[in-house]
Amino acid sequence: MASFVHYFHEKGLRAEAIIHNLATGTFLTDWCYPNPKKPDGKELCDLLVVFDDTAIIWQIKDLKVNEAGKYKKAEVEKNLRQLNGARRALFDLRVPIELENPRRGKELFNPDQIKTVHLISVLMGESDEPFPFVQVMKDKLIHVFTREFADLALSELDTVSDFCEYLRKKEAIDRNKLIVVQGGEENLLAKYLGNLRSFSWMDNCDNILIDATCWLALTRNPQFIAKKFEDQISYGWDSVINRAHDGTSEHYERLARELARPDRFTRRVISKSFFEAYSEYMEKKPSIFRRFTAIGDTTYCFLLMEDGKGPRENRKRMLSCMCFVARGLPPMNTRVIGVATEAENRSYDYCFRMQSEWSEQDEANKLKVQEATGIFVNPRRTETGEDEYPNLSK
Repeated sequence: MASFVHYFHEKGLRAEAIIHNLATGTFLTDWCYPNPKKPDGKELCDLLVVFDDTAIIWQIKDLKVNEAGKYKKAEVEKNLRQLNGARRALFDLRVPIELENPRRGKELFNPDQIKTVHLISVLMGESDEPFPFVQVMKDKLIHVFTREFADLALSELDTVSDFCEYLRKKEAIDRNKLIVVQGGEENLLAKYLGNLRSFSWMDNCDNILIDATCWLALTRNPQFIAKKFEDQISYGWDSVINRAHDGTSEHYERLARELARPDRFTRRVISKSFFEAYSEYMEKKPSIFRRFTAIGDTTYCFLLMEDGKGPRENRKRMLSCMCFVARGLPPMNTRVIGVATEAENRSYDYCFRMQSEWSEQDEANKLKVQEATGIFVNPRRTETGEDEYPNLSK
């Protein structure tokens, strides 16, 4: 995925350009809708992100500062009101909103599928004025990002899961606590990341001071540096996701969403397993190489085989059979994702299987498939451990 590093700092960037970067970065084009319009043609918000059962409403303002170097309070509050108005239009008034993006064309927003809504106000001016990390308007929490923190957050939390998890946990902080964050929200983010993506360390404190050195200290921490190095391989999975986005059907949209669901650490684990399978395949050169790995509530199947220059139907059928068999193997995950490729052209085929129940007939069919194909009859089992922050003492 595209990196967001420093793009907020380029002079002359307008909100529209920033939205374009957002739409092709962390949230991927399929789920980003720039400048959605109401039926009367008026703009609802600057950007609406809809992923699964979560919606993120963005309002971005390039504000001028007064002689004291501060924003006009009325302009800041206007941005907050616009966010609240967009939320009300979508979920209270249920105004019909037609969404459009380059890959999926036009579709009608469905408020019934949304369970979680986040509101984000990005202030793009040159003020150094400190802001609360959330503001409340009409009982709704609104995240207020500076341009620098938006840049940093979208660079560091560069998956939908990582970004939304941070927003959810920040919103869950007890508002009765007195929390002073010096130097910008990046220092709050540093405390969050440094405490295993949690704010639970605040539970027994009423007055909290987070100083301005936290982010710098985190980025200089050898374990954090080692983590960033280990994460490099995870962007191979991002490439797999982007290839799946070539399709425009509902099947591909669902598939791409499932591929994009894992957070950055999980993508690292998946990518390592996939790369190890590919390396072994290239070394031994078997006609067919199969591997499955269970990570959390999902089982991933990897198939490496050549299938000539045709439509790859044999490979697709083999991948589908693998995903069916894997569904019936421990730990019996209900969600199975399959990826197939080969050595030369590096074309990709995909399979997604979601099956909540496993019947006796399914088990019988699985055994028949295994007998006919040998798929995962006597799988070689290995156990590996992975820490998000590597233990450098080993």
